[in-house]
Amino acid sequence: MVTLIQAIQKRIDGSLAFDKNWDDYKNGFGAPEQNVWIGDAMLDTGRSSTNLSGMSFSTLDRDNDRAGYGNCADFGGGGGWWYNSCFKSNLNGPWSAEWARPWYPPLLFGEGISETVMMIKPH
Repeated sequence: MVTLIQAIQKRIDGSLAFDKNWDDYKNGFGAPEQNVWIGDAMLDTGRSSTNLSGMSFSTLDRDNDRAGYGNCADFGGGGGWWYNSCFKSNLNGPWSAEWARPWYPPLLFGEGISETVMMIKPH
């Protein structure tokens, strides 16, 4: 039996900004061989303000986060994400050739991350 794994997010360079509105994220954008988003830190870090499990997706035009002081998707260049208050992870935020901390807790210490892929595997 072959299990198909689907990439829902891929960023290999900064040629496509991810500061999109709700409809863009809903409909998808980009190209699968380059930078792409095809859908809609899920990690429980133990802190209620940084736990993204169960968070609603927010975009520049839809503020669904728990922060009481503005739209997290609009801070620092934005990007749609499952924000809480606001973020310790944001793979769809402003592009950097090597992110120092796109995810918290950091996956690597002393090294940047040059590209990302988020994937789903159906049951």
